[in-house]
Amino acid sequence: MSPAGELWWLCRLVDESLSPYTELHAFVSTSKENEKEILIASSQVLRKIQLRIHEFDSNTNNEELCSSEQHCSVHQCLPNIVTKMVILLTFKSEFVQHVAVNALVLTSKFVSTTGNNWDEFIHLLCCSLEMAFGRMLSCSSQNNKFDSPDVDLVLQNGLRSCDRSTVAGIVGALRVICKHLKEDYDDGVVKVYYDSVNSCLLKMPWNLFDECWSFDIGSMSKSLSVNELHLNSVGVMDPGIRFLGTFLQLICTLVDRNNFVETGCDTAKKHPLFVTVINLIPRLVKWCLPKQEDSAETCIIHYMKHKLLNLMIRLGSLMNMDCSDYFSWLEILHNYFQELLLQPLTQFQSDQGDCLEGSPFLLSLSDGEAYGMSSSHLQRQAIFLLLDCSVSLISQRGSKENHNACSTSSSYFTNNPDPEFDHSSRKKGLLELYRWIQKHLLTEVSINHEKYSDICMNFMSSFLQLYLCEDDLLFEVLLQLLSISSCLQQLSGRKDVAYQDIKRDFPFDLSDIFNPVYLFHLFLSEIRYDHQVLLDYLISKDTGISCAKYLLRCMNLICNSWKIFVEFPKFGELLNQSSCKRRKLLGDGLQFVADGTPSSVDKNGSTILDIKNSKDDNEYDSKQRNTEQFKKAAECLLSLNNSIGNLHQKSLFPYNPEVLLRRLRRFQELCCQEKGFDGQKIE
Repeated sequence: MSPAGELWWLCRLVDESLSPYTELHAFVSTSKENEKEILIASSQVLRKIQLRIHEFDSNTNNEELCSSEQHCSVHQCLPNIVTKMVILLTFKSEFVQHVAVNALVLTSKFVSTTGNNWDEFIHLLCCSLEMAFGRMLSCSSQNNKFDSPDVDLVLQNGLRSCDRSTVAGIVGALRVICKHLKEDYDDGVVKVYYDSVNSCLLKMPWNLFDECWSFDIGSMSKSLSVNELHLNSVGVMDPGIRFLGTFLQLICTLVDRNNFVETGCDTAKKHPLFVTVINLIPRLVKWCLPKQEDSAETCIIHYMKHKLLNLMIRLGSLMNMDCSDYFSWLEILHNYFQELLLQPLTQFQSDQGDCLEGSPFLLSLSDGEAYGMSSSHLQRQAIFLLLDCSVSLISQRGSKENHNACSTSSSYFTNNPDPEFDHSSRKKGLLELYRWIQKHLLTEVSINHEKYSDICMNFMSSFLQLYLCEDDLLFEVLLQLLSISSCLQQLSGRKDVAYQDIKRDFPFDLSDIFNPVYLFHLFLSEIRYDHQVLLDYLISKDTGISCAKYLLRCMNLICNSWKIFVEFPKFGELLNQSSCKRRKLLGDGLQFVADGTPSSVDKNGSTILDIKNSKDDNEYDSKQRNTEQFKKAAECLLSLNNSIGNLHQKSLFPYNPEVLLRRLRRFQELCCQEKGFDGQKIE
């Protein structure tokens, strides 16, 4: 059958099955008596559409084509189909609404598969959302205000009885359709979707929603447990919460579209939709979260916070935004996430069991256990976003309208047309960092404090332990700290006025807190100097790229700051620290790494570094103790070099590690030149 014939077939199916329930006379609340009939009819439609998609390549339905041709014109088919399915969403039945959402998603797949003007389908669905949203907010005397020439008159009348759950249903359908736009979809198809959704969001009467939204999400959600939040049912929560949650999920799905949102500076310009979403962020936060002083810590609020922080982090990684956007986000952090920023870094014990699996909430946990886990997860997100906003402001080029700019570490501090604005932005970023760190340090700390170095080290160690529990953020935040160090170094080198002013007002130095060489040493200590853990990070699909970037930058930094790396100072109980990252029990022949210091000898013949030690351990001086730390770090990195080299030789490494191997070989050369080495065995 031709594409037009397929569409006629679907139109006739929908008309015959759903018309008794979607005509003008049927716009009434669903009773228990006819709910079953509607569910049976709509479920049959779903099954037949699914079968038709599978059988699309066959030509066994020519007779149906002949009888369908007189049903309606092709031009009328899609509006008729969308109208009847959207009207089902106005029924006061969670089950009917659920089936209607599935029907819209399947129709999207059907028109895409059969080549029947998918663009028009998405346009109609977005127009339906515009109208439903407007009708949801309007009084009966204002209904005509939201009539649309793009939407069928029957649909306009059918949507007069819509509510928030109706709007949530259309939003949910758009979200699932977006998720189904797989890698093999043509970029043009994805662009049409983004264009239509962006146009829809720009036309929505958000100001009116600001006035109408007075729902107390805090009090409503107090009775919802963790398990109830996982129920896929609209009956467990208010339609307002359902709408907000579904809308927030749609926005996050749009931003997470990896095949459309490519990496690299050229795509930072991306799509106008991302600018639209950025402009919506303050509203989303206002709708979804109560202010700090009114906040009741409930699971639904934790979920909203998680999604909002995730959204802002993702947007920040995609676009180099305007400075005013970063100012706005910092204000949001202080108004709605301040308790997370001030939460002690060591409040939650670092443990492998804290790692999250796809969500900040797990079905097997009690509410109290989920609260602790989600709190530490949200704390990591909030701190990451604070650092991201701060470093972006510190490195801004000063443009007030910089949505399409793309900066790299090499383009920091270029000439800018607005020095005054640049100065205020940089000062704001530096102040945010200093003030946040000050709240986590001893009040009497100063550069002249006798334990100043230990205090700085302890802060860095606590910071690392917080993020070691969440691999996907770990290397992103480590790269972020390297960027901060790079910015500070350049500011100090050119004697930046804003930097000097801020330094004078605080009794400690950010350069000491974020010393990148010391931080790398601490990182290796936290993973027990186990090169296998590093190897796991490097070959992981989640952390591989960011870990490789971090190691490359650290290797370059270490080779240029060799003395600092070799003379890393011992502090506190560093050598006896337990770690949350150890090599797990592997296959045959490999062993579980003990809690003690890893051996420098590997069964596979890893690098052995022998450093001459004093005969009497009690006579170790400070320099010799420093050398002990260097020895462990060197053994770890040289063993990593051997492991990567062996895998690469056998073509078993998942990507080309040549650049990293060159850096590691340079590190090896410097180790050989270090006084006190009397032998090496390299395979």
